[in-house]
Amino acid sequence: MKIYFSRNHKHVHQGVTLVEILVALSISSLVMLPIILLFGVSEKVTYKSINEVVACNLALQKVEELKSRPFEELRKIIELDAVDAVEGPFKEVILPLEVNGVWNSPGVEYARETRLSFYPNIDPDPSRPDFELQKRRVRIRVIVKFNEAVMGKKNNEKMFELATILGDETLGAGLNASFPMTLNKP
Repeated sequence: MKIYFSRNHKHVHQGVTLVEILVALSISSLVMLPIILLFGVSEKVTYKSINEVVACNLALQKVEELKSRPFEELRKIIELDAVDAVEGPFKEVILPLEVNGVWNSPGVEYARETRLSFYPNIDPDPSRPDFELQKRRVRIRVIVKFNEAVMGKKNNEKMFELATILGDETLGAGLNASFPMTLNKP
């Protein structure tokens, strides 16, 4: 800032030069640039997190739907998929892939896969005395796959998995399914 004096020193004029204005603008733009760029990054993060929340909700919806069914119904799904429904061998049953256009949002497509198996052993050993107890817990796994379309790039394929264990309601919490029957003897 320059101060101009008149000849008789009674009047003082103050002014701002063009250089001072340009320096002030360049400093303020350097400070504002990261803040402006932060808005773009936060928009991308929000977009991606919304997709993951939708995938989580789709998985949770399927888990809750299966948990509401009687345990025997889930057990029969696994047993009927085996070579021998009584003695196995049993494997993880993959239910049909679910695709629903209502789930999709602009640039994102969702597909849901559900898997059922006995827990903790997918294929319980029929020669063990606790064979029936080993078939008293079912593991429910739901995998939601989704593609995020990114302009000018390859689609971003992502996956979200949610799993839970469901015990036979006739055995309380079903925790005794992992202990051999011989433990109760003295």
